[in-house]
Amino acid sequence: MQSHDLSRRRSTINLTVLLAVLKFKALGFRAKARRAKTKYRKQIESDDRRWTGRRLKLSGRAAVPIPAEIFGLFELEILDLSTERTSGLDFRIERLPHAIGYLYRLRVLNLDVNGLTSLPNEIGELKNLECLTVSCNRLQTLPLSYKRLTRLESLHLASNCFQAFPLVICQMESLRFLDLSCNRICVLPPTLSKLKRLRTLMLYNNKISEWPDPLCDLLELHTLWLGKNELKRLPLHFGQLRHLDWANYPLSSNIDDNPLMSPPLNVCQLGIQAIRDYLGSGCRREIQ
Repeated sequence: MQSHDLSRRRSTINLTVLLAVLKFKALGFRAKARRAKTKYRKQIESDDRRWTGRRLKLSGRAAVPIPAEIFGLFELEILDLSTERTSGLDFRIERLPHAIGYLYRLRVLNLDVNGLTSLPNEIGELKNLECLTVSCNRLQTLPLSYKRLTRLESLHLASNCFQAFPLVICQMESLRFLDLSCNRICVLPPTLSKLKRLRTLMLYNNKISEWPDPLCDLLELHTLWLGKNELKRLPLHFGQLRHLDWANYPLSSNIDDNPLMSPPLNVCQLGIQAIRDYLGSGCRREIQ
């Protein structure tokens, strides 16, 4: 009987010691996490030439892997995880954790020049997001949950691996800037015309063979890059895009390097008024 009681007391003592050790480790882990969070919190800046807000910039070895502690910095408004072009090219992010959804105050998320092949659904929970830039990655699709990004105004997806236009973009009706240059897109969806606020559309260097007539209703377009595609014809109502003026502002829009026949390229290069006159008159002769 005494032996049994002794064994029970020893088990109780061992359990108490084990719980104490676990509690000590948990406290140590929490203290370490607090120190790490404090470390990253001290790196938060408030001055940015393009965006105002509380900003954290990590790149190179500091960003790979992404420190879990930064997802507890709920005050963050700007998170820049882009790779510097001059250094750190061996340290590229290949996966963005689902915990990105915790940063509910984020307005700007920069993931340029990494190795991302997909993005987590949780970005769609960032209701305050205004700018998402993921150029120079390896994306092929966007999650459907991104239709909930109702405040998103600027979306940068250049130099990825899109072969089909991401249809979820057509539901981002606050967009004012969209860059899908240097992909492999062949077809533009007519529903892109829903983006009535769009002012800049950059589709340079794709495989687009047709400009759908409904896109002529994007009347707020001021900048349109269609150069280096496979366009042969412009629709009858293309001249409605009256704010395009690459004749006087060559960098604002671009339509060069297309096998255009109607209107011919030399007409298009004269600007939107020449295109409107050509399509409106039904003329098919080239302007000398």
